[in-house]
Amino acid sequence: MDIKTAYRHFRQWQLNPFVAEFRSQDSKHCVNCGHDFVGNFCPYCSQESDLGRITWRSVGKSIAEVWGMHNRSLLYSILQLFLRPGYFMSDYIRGKRQVSFPPVKMLAIIALMGVIVDFLTGAIHGMIKNEKTERFDYISSVFSWLNQHLFGAFPPPSDYLSNVFNWLNTHPDVLSLVMLSFLIIPNYFIFRFAPRNACHTIPQGFFIQVFSTAAFLILNMFYDITALGWLVFLFAAMLIFCTYKQLFGYGVWGTLWRVILSFVCAFISLSIMLNINYGFHLLREGKDDNASGVFFYVPIALVFLVVFLFVGYVISGKPQED
Repeated sequence: MDIKTAYRHFRQWQLNPFVAEFRSQDSKHCVNCGHDFVGNFCPYCSQESDLGRITWRSVGKSIAEVWGMHNRSLLYSILQLFLRPGYFMSDYIRGKRQVSFPPVKMLAIIALMGVIVDFLTGAIHGMIKNEKTERFDYISSVFSWLNQHLFGAFPPPSDYLSNVFNWLNTHPDVLSLVMLSFLIIPNYFIFRFAPRNACHTIPQGFFIQVFSTAAFLILNMFYDITALGWLVFLFAAMLIFCTYKQLFGYGVWGTLWRVILSFVCAFISLSIMLNINYGFHLLREGKDDNASGVFFYVPIALVFLVVFLFVGYVISGKPQED
């Protein structure tokens, strides 16, 4: 098989990995409810038609079901999450529930695995260190620079801010969920007129971000184990782009600027939340003047957020491929 043929088969699998066929056209008798039917499952009680006798394979299958390794395998859902992420999410929000392991349950299991990996690697105590740098110092410096040059929100240094980042640093599952949840509203407006999955709803956006968070937690575990920061960052960026391109159906540039705009809006929303939180902390400390300076940036950031969302909504226009 040449490369072109292999790629064509891969693309066909990406677009439609599930081909359901009847095992037999013969009438079956359900031993569970007693009805006769044709197909793979009884339409009355949903029992599988070809269960057969209990064997060692039945024992293995029952044990595997505890960990989601059955017909909607957790591992197979994770495989789809990285090889066909946008199509996978699109299938789910369009009603093809059997294509995926239950998403919230998937997130909970992966988050638990992430905690175990954190403990085993020592990342739970402050992220992995390598010979060159420490991830927390890098993250903290990036946020400090962004806030100083874009919003001027946090007067560095701040012990309170450091504690906030340190808590997020040791709870990557919460951090990923919080960060990606801020994309739900921007996506709702900016991708409103997408060629694929147009007029998607906020509840659908919730499940999209649940799947995305699960993928990011897996990448976080990979980083915890390998400390290959730039490789994980590049892979995450590629995954985000492929997800949105497959999910909403825009072209390369149409996807790129919308993704960037969505993340800008998400960052502004996160900055607003942190500003409000930090402002109330200053009020509790009796630093009313400093708190007023922090709260001053909240309405300004809100104006920017509304303008960006409105511009993205208007430019997207009516449904059409760009």
